[in-house]
Amino acid sequence: MNPWVEQRLKAARVVAKQLAREFPGSPVWMVGPVACGFAHARSDVDLRVLFAEGPEPVLQSRIIDGIRVDLEALAATEADELRGYLRRFHILADDVDLFRTVRRRLSALTVLRTARAMDGMEQPVLTATERDVYRRWALADRVQHAISLVEDLDGLFQANLNNAMDLVVRQLHIAVQQAENVAGGHPLLGDKWTPVLAETPLPGVVPVHQAFSQARSRLLAALLTVWPDTAEPDGQVPDHWLDLGWIPQRYSDGWRLKFADLTIRLTPGRLAAWQKALRP
Repeated sequence: MNPWVEQRLKAARVVAKQLAREFPGSPVWMVGPVACGFAHARSDVDLRVLFAEGPEPVLQSRIIDGIRVDLEALAATEADELRGYLRRFHILADDVDLFRTVRRRLSALTVLRTARAMDGMEQPVLTATERDVYRRWALADRVQHAISLVEDLDGLFQANLNNAMDLVVRQLHIAVQQAENVAGGHPLLGDKWTPVLAETPLPGVVPVHQAFSQARSRLLAALLTVWPDTAEPDGQVPDHWLDLGWIPQRYSDGWRLKFADLTIRLTPGRLAAWQKALRP
């Protein structure tokens, strides 16, 4: 644990004790990067105070030993609603309404994923099962984001907009790193924490075809970390399945390849055949 985290934990504990006296019976959670063990020299601390009955009070930030502790009230009913999305991962090809809802709430779900109860034990608020469901939603979100970026890259490439392509390639690298991070069990923290959590450093600018190739291979590896599949390759795949732009995706009803609005449904055996065909 670095000294920046230690200092902020001490400040959080001081304020948590103050809040316990001021609001008896209201749980206090520490959330955000500090709750996950990450901080830099200017990091603030984020605490949430849960209230079973409203209206929630407006809480003012506090300064402890030069460290800002931001406070926010949270309705217990809202926390329960968020946890409801973590009961199971469920996306079907012909019904993605829930996925859209979860994507809109993913920032709030990430706060919940990082939460630790400041009750002396400082244990995670979510159960292991809830954290695993969050991991699946967050990975599905990052893969969907990567699919959108690949579509943009293809359009920019065809239009020969090179400067914009370099920017989107960089965004694609970040999305892929985030996918790897959440597959490895990390919450989807802000972009600045992405390289801190990553095992693979961000590369320099690479040609578009190389960015496509790296993205699909790394995303498939991340998906297989969460949804292991040991099926044997089933036949040979058509050549056009290997065209740049196809990205693997995993929904509740199985595997698929996506490229813009096009979809190829895959059995586990066909996925294994596609993966084998990608290897040089």
